[in-house]
Amino acid sequence: MIIHCKQCATKFRFKDELMTGDGIWVRCSRCGHEFFEINTRDAFTLPVKEQAAREKQEPAAAPKPLTPADVISPTKPVPAVAPKPLTPADVVSPPEAPAPPKPVEGITPQDAVAPVAEEEEAEDEEESERPRASFWTPGRLVAYSILVFLVVGSVYFWLNPGITRDVLNFVSPGTGDRVLGAAPKASPVTAVGGINFTEVKERFTKSTASGDLLVISGLAVNEYEYPVGKVKLRGKILDNTGKLLGEIETFAGNLLTDEEMNRLSDKEILAELQRPEGSDMPNTSIRSRASIPFMIVFMNPPKEVDEFIIELVGVERAPAASN
Repeated sequence: MIIHCKQCATKFRFKDELMTGDGIWVRCSRCGHEFFEINTRDAFTLPVKEQAAREKQEPAAAPKPLTPADVISPTKPVPAVAPKPLTPADVVSPPEAPAPPKPVEGITPQDAVAPVAEEEEAEDEEESERPRASFWTPGRLVAYSILVFLVVGSVYFWLNPGITRDVLNFVSPGTGDRVLGAAPKASPVTAVGGINFTEVKERFTKSTASGDLLVISGLAVNEYEYPVGKVKLRGKILDNTGKLLGEIETFAGNLLTDEEMNRLSDKEILAELQRPEGSDMPNTSIRSRASIPFMIVFMNPPKEVDEFIIELVGVERAPAASN
């Protein structure tokens, strides 16, 4: 039989043969609480209660009719019997409350109340068969999916600042340029006449004397079949609508270091880049398929810069080299 502790409600398996009389005292082996367990088996149902229940169910017998022999004639008066005075011995004292049964001697806590070896055996069948909830509920799946998406998206945008700038500008025009800075788009073009521009790149730097500088550099390649010289080119900067924001003309072969740009003024930088013969590489006789570096510098460019263009302004045919 299964009994429950009256204090901690722990279920225990109890041997039926140990249950005697009206019940026994037991001690919980888990919390130490002592309680009286009533014997609820059918063999110990009081017979008085059964008799009372049987009498209620059986109909009462009809009274037997009296015969003349049963009738008592009043021939002699029946003397009255005086009541006998009660003595203290005849007085019935009220019954004392029965003392609670004592614990059965010789029964150890292991015999009386022993926890079920496996909790599944003492639990109800419905509780043992109840399915356990899965950890991956629909809500958790959605939350983890969103978290993974945010992490992957953050890493992707961090590795691709150009795409991040475009997305921010699409959501709120100008936000990407303010947060990440303007990023002019390189648009090298093939110059008419056989001069191509390659390896074109741009960068921003600061000058103590001139302020913010936008530096565009690259190579001018001679695609003619003869040597050329005095390659002159023009740089233009535009906004995202194609509006011209500024332009500068320089000659190829003139280069400046960051140290030089840091100490030179605006006019000195322009003067250094506009030497027709070139100050760092000769811009006089560029062989066919050969190249010459160039540099264009914009002082304090507007924040709306979105694109730049390089155009060929002029080129001269150089005399063939003598053998």
